[in-house]
Amino acid sequence: MFTAGNRLKLTIFGSSHGPYIGGILDGLPAGVNIDMDYINKWLDRRRPGINSITTQRKESDRIEFISGLKEFYTDGSPLGFIFRNEDYINKHYDYIRDNPRPGHADITMYYKYGEYRNYEGGGFFSGRMTLPLVAAGSIAMHILKNINISIVSYIKSAGGFNIQNENISDEDYSYSFRTRMPDPDLDDKLYNKILEIIKDGDSLGGIIKTIAYNIPPGIGEPFFDSVEGTIAHLMFSIPGLKGIEFGAGFKLGSMSGSQANDTFYYDGDKIKTRTNNSGGILGGITNGMPLEFSVVMKPTSSIRKKQETVNLKTHQPSEIQVIGRHDPFITLRAVPVVQALTGFAILDLIMSDSSQKKGDIFNRGDGN
Repeated sequence: MFTAGNRLKLTIFGSSHGPYIGGILDGLPAGVNIDMDYINKWLDRRRPGINSITTQRKESDRIEFISGLKEFYTDGSPLGFIFRNEDYINKHYDYIRDNPRPGHADITMYYKYGEYRNYEGGGFFSGRMTLPLVAAGSIAMHILKNINISIVSYIKSAGGFNIQNENISDEDYSYSFRTRMPDPDLDDKLYNKILEIIKDGDSLGGIIKTIAYNIPPGIGEPFFDSVEGTIAHLMFSIPGLKGIEFGAGFKLGSMSGSQANDTFYYDGDKIKTRTNNSGGILGGITNGMPLEFSVVMKPTSSIRKKQETVNLKTHQPSEIQVIGRHDPFITLRAVPVVQALTGFAILDLIMSDSSQKKGDIFNRGDGN
């Protein structure tokens, strides 16, 4: 089992081709409403087989709560849940056992766990392990709505196409586009590009932009529990995610101080900044502006093109041509994972805040 979080803790367990994947969410008080429709909406957005440009593995991904709930309200104990794996084909991975896929954790899994490694479907290194992340994150996002915090994620760049619209504020908006790049023209172009990639037996990477609105200023702790550190720690649990930047990110390296600094002004009794190059964070603490960051997803390593590898038994050069069902553009299904996991990070940061009176952010239904 693997655990993350400070005041709000999430433990996940299972593997891609085992009978179950699950999670334990600990830290919620009694009386928090668990909205099944809201959770299922986000699980469906991550679900495989949703269209022709995702893996064709068919999973219902219906959540089953096994502890911590009484009539859809938390009872104060850890919230336990599972998902049943329904459509996995182990024989697709017979050849991969001794011929690791380039770019995949097959080889490091071998180094660390040897002959007893769980290699089928990538084991617990699989993107399928993001399922409990979305479940827990969607619960957090629903709670954050009580204090008017909303989170938006969308594909900003992929296939040579880059979106310029930075004014998206609806958490659902990007999901009305097939590629989750919320621009009608670029959505069509990217979709056709992905179809070409599929025909060629290859895969494609991409960049996901996230904006969180209405986070109170003063959230986060200096140094080791900074907002950036907390979010980055969680984001790198997503398989295939290889980089993160906050605000203007690496562009800051080519700016002068006068260009990079976000100057202050009063908007009524609130202090705001004219730009947001810092991404809403200064000194690891929120400054009241929208929290902005981007992550990069590498191209899926499981591709149908022939690639050079090695055979772990013969110690000789080998070739591999991956069969089975794999996402040619995993960035698409990573969008709701990033979005939901951001919700988990923000709720944990607020619950862990040492300096402010937060009141009851949970809007509990039991009158507490």
